[in-house]
Amino acid sequence: MSNKPLRLSSICQTSQQLQQIAKRAKKLAQLNIILQEILPSQLAGRCQLANMQNNKLIIHTENAAIASLLRFHSATLIKTFSSQLIAPVDRVEVKVKPDYRRQPSANTNTLNMSDSNAALIAQTAAGLDDGQLKTALHKLARRGQRIKGAR
Repeated sequence: MSNKPLRLSSICQTSQQLQQIAKRAKKLAQLNIILQEILPSQLAGRCQLANMQNNKLIIHTENAAIASLLRFHSATLIKTFSSQLIAPVDRVEVKVKPDYRRQPSANTNTLNMSDSNAALIAQTAAGLDDGQLKTALHKLARRGQRIKGAR
C-alpha cells in the first residue's frame, strides 16, 4: 500500500457530490473574477462573491463602509451579471464578514510618546486654567513617561 497523496481531481471523480461541489466552486471563482473586473479599483480586492442563488448575488466584504459603496454599485452589478449569465440576477445582497485571518496587535493600548512630547504636554497642562483638561493632560504626560520607564 502506497502512502502517496491522492490528487484532488481523482478523489472528485469517485464521488458525484464532490464533483458537483468542485464544479460549483469553480463557477463561483469565475464569477468572482468577473466581479473584481467590474468594480472600481478602491473596491476590487476588498470583497468576494460568496454565492449566487435564487437570482441573487451574495457578496462578502470586510467592513460596513465598503458594503455601503457596493450597494451603490448594485444596479451595475445586476446589469452586468444578467448579461453574462443564463439566469438573470434580480438583486445583490452585501454582507459584512471581517477578515479573521488578520492577527490583532498584541498590545492594543500602547502609547508611543517621546520624552520631549511628554514634557510639552506637561508644560501645556501647567499653563491651563480648565481643571478637567489640565488633569487629563497631566495624566497623559505621566503615562507617557511611565511607559518609557517600563521599556
